[in-house]
Amino acid sequence: MVYISNISGNHLTTGRQRQVKHILDTHGIRYIEIDISDPKQTNEKEFLQKSLFKKNLKLTLPQVFTDDELCYDYDELMAAVESNQLKQLLKISSVTTTSDQKQEHSLMSSA
Repeated sequence: MVYISNISGNHLTTGRQRQVKHILDTHGIRYIEIDISDPKQTNEKEFLQKSLFKKNLKLTLPQVFTDDELCYDYDELMAAVESNQLKQLLKISSVTTTSDQKQEHSLMSSA
């Protein structure tokens, strides 16, 4: 899951959100985008806030989770990309599709 805000007035945050989604898309990593500025996502926003609070972290966006577990923020994700460790960092699962034998990776739970 990628937590973002579609109404962020901060250009740095907006650019980082776009970049993280582009990186995941480029690597074929499926994800669920959760817009915490959407009033319908109040529970998800509270979950994000509690998860960050437990780890003594500030709320910055984007945040990436795997199976409801906080992975990393933008800076840590970018460091993993730079060191070619993105898939290891995200602990993603690999699935081979039968139609074209491409590998697909997922940040979503297997349930």
